Amino acid sequence: MSDSLREDLLGYLLGVLDPQRQAEVEQYLAEDAEARRQLALLNRALAPLDATRREYAPPPDLAARTCRFVAAQTTAPEAPAEPNAAGVVSGRRPSAVRMHAVESSGGEDSRFRWQDLVMAAGVVVAASILLFPAIHGSRVQARLLACQNNLRKLGTALTDYSEYHEGFFPEVPTTGNLAAASAYAPILAASPFLDEDQLDVVCPDSSLAEADSFSIPTLEEVEAADSPEQVKAMQETMGGSYGYSLGYQEDGEYRPTENLRRASFALASDAPSPSLPSHLSENHGRLGQNVLFEDGHVRFLTSPQPSDSGGDDFFMNDDGVVAAGLHQNDAVIGAGATPPIQYVGE
Repeated sequence: MSDSLREDLLGYLLGVLDPQRQAEVEQYLAEDAEARRQLALLNRALAPLDATRREYAPPPDLAARTCRFVAAQTTAPEAPAEPNAAGVVSGRRPSAVRMHAVESSGGEDSRFRWQDLVMAAGVVVAASILLFPAIHGSRVQARLLACQNNLRKLGTALTDYSEYHEGFFPEVPTTGNLAAASAYAPILAASPFLDEDQLDVVCPDSSLAEADSFSIPTLEEVEAADSPEQVKAMQETMGGSYGYSLGYQEDGEYRPTENLRRASFALASDAPSPSLPSHLSENHGRLGQNVLFEDGHVRFLTSPQPSDSGGDDFFMNDDGVVAAGLHQNDAVIGAGATPPIQYVGE
């Protein structure tokens, strides 16, 4: 692999490419299997950095101190006093800034020269370079943490549900209008023991967060949808920004996910994307996804194959298909309208 391609793939993973170059890399990845393999290797190589990734918020008074500094450096000098009829200059002495300018220039008039403007512009640019990325980073971190909080609440709701249903999480039906990963949301919302504030399925760093309104449809509304287009649209959105476990197959029978409180079993996450390499989520700048594990903890991962999962890809089953797992420990998270069972012809 050439150095330029490696740099482009790294830039793609880190989200620093301009829109045109990013589109070119995505097109290249879609057409070249070797490039996708190299991207997966780079993604895996970057995974150990997750534990050390930290965002630093700027000091609360940085903006005010910067503005005060710029103002102090660009204060306009006072106008010189006019002499009276006797030739005597009256009024206040020139300011310290004015005195310094006169002394250093040999008496040359230097009221706010163009050099001063250049200096002020340089200070403002330097402050912007330091301040704006820090503000952006703190906002990104805030959205990431809010998303993790949503998933923790979802984990609590799923655990509560399992305790009332013989240890099983909500089952995704294999047929009918609810045969989609997103069915978990209306099923949970219909549970009488859940408070409304326990269920927020919109990640603040997703495109859905920009929508005017979002609400989880009721089970009755989903079942009442009577056209394929209406059913598809409802399935794609009713789970919000998150994907959910598709269950598994055993002895030819489909089974829902059982709550065994496994620390390495992925139960839900930022919704995977079918169009991105490794099915990475569109949320969080395409840099990775928050993942809810069965024991209730949440982690941000840049790859769906974390090193401590035994090589299990939680966006595909062991056959490399986005469908129900092939055994009880084969975790597969599907997004939106993804059905648990892929029938011939789909």
